[in-house]
Amino acid sequence: MLAPQAARAGLFALFGLDLELAQVVQSTTEPLLGEIRLAWWREQLDRLDTAKAPAQPTLADLAHYVLPTGVTGASLEPLEDAFLALLLDQHFDDAALHRYLTLRGGRLFAAAAIVLGGDPAVAHDMGMVWALADLVRRGTPPVATAVAMALLRGLTDSIVAFGPQPALRPLLGLMRLAQRDLRQWQHQRPLPPRGTAGRQLRLQWTLLTGR
Repeated sequence: MLAPQAARAGLFALFGLDLELAQVVQSTTEPLLGEIRLAWWREQLDRLDTAKAPAQPTLADLAHYVLPTGVTGASLEPLEDAFLALLLDQHFDDAALHRYLTLRGGRLFAAAAIVLGGDPAVAHDMGMVWALADLVRRGTPPVATAVAMALLRGLTDSIVAFGPQPALRPLLGLMRLAQRDLRQWQHQRPLPPRGTAGRQLRLQWTLLTGR
């Protein structure tokens, strides 16, 4: 809601897709059934590039608000791979963790950057930080603290090297909240709820200052 009005519908659709896929993982008791449901989403994302969107609201919104910006359904398919790994893997080694963060947060934020008119390469690494914090919030699969913080340092250095981009401030705000969550987690402090007044103020500060 703090993003430019012209981009809001597209951002709602993209993050709605992430929530839809997350709900498949959270509500599945049989991995095979979860795989089938995730495969349906993958097929529908692929079809967005060549056929009319089905009546499903999130897919319809992606077709109407996101595809016209240049994002393709095929570029969003890796999100399904990320959630499939989350569904099947009980433990992520370093390589699997990096792949998950790339396929989920990296792809999601890159698409969001296109909707916002910013550089997808910069947003990609922001998304990896965001996905790492979300994984820590979930608690499964477990992530080693040392591995997570080393990843955070590397990604932060990469983002700083690109320099500020005003168009990406909504995504930068989400990344700043993720950084705070990861530092809280590192020091074994409880993570605050997502929608607190303090977090909303932190988002607004980033939008105003770019910090």
